[in-house]
Amino acid sequence: MKVYRDPQIISGFLYERPVDELAALTHCGEALCCRGHHRSLHSHEGFEFLYLSRGVATWRAGGEVSTQEMSDLYVAFPGEKHGTGPKPNPENHHLWVGLKLDALGPAARQLATELRARRVRLLTSCPEVEPVLRGLVAQVVAHHPRRLEAVSAYIQLFVTLVSQRLAIGRERPPAATALPYSFPVQRAIAFMEQNLDRRVPLRDLAAMAMARSVPHFCAQFRREVGVSPAAHHLQLRLAAARLTLRQPAAAITETALRHGFSSSQHFSTLFRRSYGLTPRAWRHGSKVAPAP
Repeated sequence: MKVYRDPQIISGFLYERPVDELAALTHCGEALCCRGHHRSLHSHEGFEFLYLSRGVATWRAGGEVSTQEMSDLYVAFPGEKHGTGPKPNPENHHLWVGLKLDALGPAARQLATELRARRVRLLTSCPEVEPVLRGLVAQVVAHHPRRLEAVSAYIQLFVTLVSQRLAIGRERPPAATALPYSFPVQRAIAFMEQNLDRRVPLRDLAAMAMARSVPHFCAQFRREVGVSPAAHHLQLRLAAARLTLRQPAAAITETALRHGFSSSQHFSTLFRRSYGLTPRAWRHGSKVAPAP
């Protein structure tokens, strides 16, 4: 392990070739960088995925400068020289992993093919990968008998999540990406859509929107969307549950719990209030159910 001792880095570490039996994992690390952070151009054998946990950063590669916001995933290609943008970055916190995708099995090879074909540089709003990267690093440093198996499982999960994010971006119609909301509100809504199985605390939504306070976030959200954040997230969860109930094997109680409702009774009350009929009527009486 290399511990960074750099005036531009508050704290950080880098693992080069951390698992001898897994050469496809080239490196991984984490750094909390102070204002003015600069990284000179460099390259790697495999793909490098850089996740921004906090702050804003700019990166350049192939003559292209990209601005990365919190929870975005930046992609550098094998052998490609990349580094920070033309201006020093503000304080930021990021994690990264280097992978030779072509040596990691069919799913990873397919991901590499798609990344190259589409020249994907930045995947926006990917908070689901942060715990995976942290778990990967934790397993890298854990010297236990099944270390290789655990590290491989985290890499496979990371590949799946990145592939899923690419698929979502590919399937979303162009009109749906042009939301009439500010960027912070779009980030909050995207986070809601990724968490339809639970109620999300307002403080988490405000943090995702990078708002200066919860009241400020709520006021901005209501001003732009027309309803409170909680009300909007509730409607998203109800809409997802309604689609689930179209499946023949979907049970009402299971569907309610799956979408973060405390009970089937509570779910039924809110469902009827929103759609004018009960979940049972929606499921068994499609002729009178409203269109989705």
